[in-house]
Amino acid sequence: MTPAPFRIDVLGTAHLHAYKALRDEALRCAPEAFTSDHASAVLRPAESYAERFGAPATGTFFLGAFAADGQLLGSIGCEREARLQQRHCASVVGMMVAPHAQRGGVGRALVQACVQLAEQVAGLEQLVLTVTAANTHVVRLYERAGFRACGLLPRAVVIQGIGHDKLHMVRWLPASPLFSAA
Repeated sequence: MTPAPFRIDVLGTAHLHAYKALRDEALRCAPEAFTSDHASAVLRPAESYAERFGAPATGTFFLGAFAADGQLLGSIGCEREARLQQRHCASVVGMMVAPHAQRGGVGRALVQACVQLAEQVAGLEQLVLTVTAANTHVVRLYERAGFRACGLLPRAVVIQGIGHDKLHMVRWLPASPLFSAA
């Protein structure tokens, strides 16, 4: 059960060690959900994640959900494309919620906050993501946030010979000519 209440905040370098601990645990508990692997990640220093923590106005940022005691319960990232012809796109990445905090609204709040911040980024028209297709709970979470399936990559992740498909999803932002409020 999720400790209540929690708050959503932008992650910065002060959160590097808490972020790494959360990420290492997520990779251990749900390896099929990530393209990174636990064995490699645990060897990576916390400081190596600093470059991921940009500023919301740039379209590259990470958010964290924090318990009242300051514990990091979950995180989500938004990484804007660097190439000029793709600057209208950003990828939602690294969505994770600590096992003890799952199914308590943390993921929903993180996705909602991520979308709201992305909507404020000048020139950003769409968010894309991939999710393990068999994880129907998380697929529904993204659908409720306005994401729609746009493709499937079979065996995108293979763990001990078992393939896991990744569902590609997109959400149009108000700046997009394809945006529909419906």
